[in-house]
Amino acid sequence: MPRPRVTSQMTTAQVAKELGMKKGRVVSWVERGALPPPSFTDNNGVRYFDLEWLRKAKEIVESKK
Repeated sequence: MPRPRVTSQMTTAQVAKELGMKKGRVVSWVERGALPPPSFTDNNGVRYFDLEWLRKAKEIVESKK
């Protein structure tokens, strides 16, 4: 059975690229609470992030520099 496609959301790898970070660092920051929780997590534990999450995350990352 094919998996449903989430079109308006980005994966961890995609947001990591947008933030200029490695994927592992994004996951670490989310788990520690430095970044907001994912917008959606599917049954397999895949994290998805929307554009509003990305906007907030960019503000946080910029303030940490």
